[in-house]
Amino acid sequence: MTTAGVSAGLGQFCSKAGEVLLARILTGLVGIPFFLGVLYLGKWPLFAVVAGMGLIGFHEYTRIWKAKDLHLPYFLGAALCLGFFLWAEMAPGNSVVPGALMALTVMASLSWLIFQYAKHTILDALVTIAGVAYVGWSLSHLILIRGFGAGTGFDLGLKWIMFAFFCTWAADSFAYWVGMAMGRHKLAPKISPGKSVEGALGGSIGAIVVGWFMGPVVAIAPWQGALIAAVLSVVSVAGDLAESALKRFAGVKDSGTLLPGHGGILDRFDSSLFVLPYVYYVAKLFFVK
Repeated sequence: MTTAGVSAGLGQFCSKAGEVLLARILTGLVGIPFFLGVLYLGKWPLFAVVAGMGLIGFHEYTRIWKAKDLHLPYFLGAALCLGFFLWAEMAPGNSVVPGALMALTVMASLSWLIFQYAKHTILDALVTIAGVAYVGWSLSHLILIRGFGAGTGFDLGLKWIMFAFFCTWAADSFAYWVGMAMGRHKLAPKISPGKSVEGALGGSIGAIVVGWFMGPVVAIAPWQGALIAAVLSVVSVAGDLAESALKRFAGVKDSGTLLPGHGGILDRFDSSLFVLPYVYYVAKLFFVK
């Protein structure tokens, strides 16, 4: 290849990378204030946004599996996801409901197969059950955490959500920059070739630092916040890699195109789908009564 060809190729790459970066920045400038505002309001505004995210997220999930010639019952799965969101908003203290909803998910998905057996397989039903748990059950914990306090305003619930998201964002950002500067050893090359062990360690350090300072915000000791954040950084990477493995298996690049520069809902909140349940149960078991 000639020098001119190399220069042209490099110019095209830089131009495309710049466009993606600009799209990510613009999406963040619009999306982050909106999301923070909804989190502050809590209650039904938050429920509406989470429900919308869940419905879109489950659609993306079905789209991913469609690439493997699996056709999931979207409306059934979406309705079951909504059931988890309604439970989190209306009866979070009733511990029987999530078990009942999961039992309903299993029975409804397998019963659907009875009437669709000529066109679908047991794998369609099993993947649907997994999707309801992955999207509906996991995302419902955002509403559950918000309910730690009064459910609106700058209360304990909002502070714990800030803890979860700030630590996750710190882990992602530090992992990216440390990985870019020092990444030598691949973390999971068959799933996500760009991630490195050094980046993961950098992400843990970033999360620990933020967790240390966020600890007193949620009325716990700094060392407790740092410890929770250290484990959170591992959980965050697991969530990221899980969605990457799903997409790689299906042979798709992004789960969707809703968020310019970011992809879909599952692309943007892949880590949070693991982090939110983790933070909720740690907080509920040890700190929030």
